[in-house]
Amino acid sequence: MTPRRFDLIVLGAGAAGMFTALVAARKGMAVAVIDPHFSQPNNLWISGGLFPAAGSALQRAARVDDSPGAWLADLRAFAGDSVNERIADAVAHALPALAGFMVEQLGAPIRFLDDVPAPGHSTTRFHSVVPASGRGLHAWLRQAMAAAPAIACIADRATDAAERAAGDYGVRLGDDRIGAARLMLAGGGFGASAAMVGRHIPEMRGAIHNGATSNDGSVIAIARDWGAAFAGMGGYQGQGHANPGGRTRLGMSLPILGAILVNRDGRRFVNEDVGPSALAAHVLGQPGQVALEVFDAAIEAQLANHSSYVEARAAGQVMAADTVAGLAAATGVDAATLQTTLGECAGFAQGAADPLGRAHFARSLVPPYRASWVTGTLAHTQGGVVTDAAARVLDEADNVIAGLYAAGGSAAGLSGAGGDGYLPGNGLAQSFGLAWLAVHHMCG
Repeated sequence: MTPRRFDLIVLGAGAAGMFTALVAARKGMAVAVIDPHFSQPNNLWISGGLFPAAGSALQRAARVDDSPGAWLADLRAFAGDSVNERIADAVAHALPALAGFMVEQLGAPIRFLDDVPAPGHSTTRFHSVVPASGRGLHAWLRQAMAAAPAIACIADRATDAAERAAGDYGVRLGDDRIGAARLMLAGGGFGASAAMVGRHIPEMRGAIHNGATSNDGSVIAIARDWGAAFAGMGGYQGQGHANPGGRTRLGMSLPILGAILVNRDGRRFVNEDVGPSALAAHVLGQPGQVALEVFDAAIEAQLANHSSYVEARAAGQVMAADTVAGLAAATGVDAATLQTTLGECAGFAQGAADPLGRAHFARSLVPPYRASWVTGTLAHTQGGVVTDAAARVLDEADNVIAGLYAAGGSAAGLSGAGGDGYLPGNGLAQSFGLAWLAVHHMCG
């Protein structure tokens, strides 16, 4: 059987896989994108669709002073020793260039979002479609792929196996076979595999997984069979602002705007500034594995461009009350304790020291109030195959496995030791950044 030949095979049609294919097609390559879960929501579809691009032309046009170096400084300050220094610098410098490519070469409706602050970021630097939405960004990438004649999308067909021989990669599709000299591993991580989560991330064993159900670690297993090295397997993105059941979430910006978290007793239990990923384990440690996120109408008025919050509000997950007593009655939290907590936070907003270590309280909360029950969930894993700064997969002896690349959930992320090292935006930053770097390496 003579295989159909392509310049590149991509396993996975999420953010990394789609962007790899689009950049490669622009470079004149014939690309096959294979994903048996093509019609199902993936992590990009589920996500907020935000990626940082420090120093982009869009950001400069908005008169925001930023740079790849500033973003790297924030990443290192936030994630410490867990930063993946093999790729961090290269990804940081790729991001503004690829954002420009999206807009100028692909015609993407990408905008700089100056109204989306995030924990750990010293300035606003997120980019996305408007309103910010993983679903919207996903839809645009799918449409762009469908319009590219050089990209063959092979969907809804289970692959028997990916094969590797000297100078060649192949994938069997029933009685058919396709081949290429290069293969990009761009499948998801392993958040949907209870066995792998239990082995590598025991603190999230049994937690709700609100990432894509196709993230079963199967693409990662292909690399393991070929001798790839792995890193960061204990890293993950948690969601500390997810509503119980995991179908909706409030988004990451509420604490920056002034929101607080209290437990069922009405008491704060965590420095809310630690970031949405790190918050997940703290919330899961509370009675009933839930917390009440408390904010006000003035904060809600700033969230029109936050699709996650808009969806949670529409789903009935947000309660409103004109008084503390009314809020307590609606939520079942003790009114006197909640009143005391809000009074203490008003003092912190005026400069009093918070015993929990929160450094920034944007404002005192005032009526009318808003509140929503939240829990901790596992969004996606950050561990995967080790790559160099060109996204080439390395073996355990640090040697390049010829022709094999990885990005997205299949590759080791930008940082990760538990959930604490996940700086918001890391997932798409790595997915787009490594995809960009891989194709530029392939094309010399």
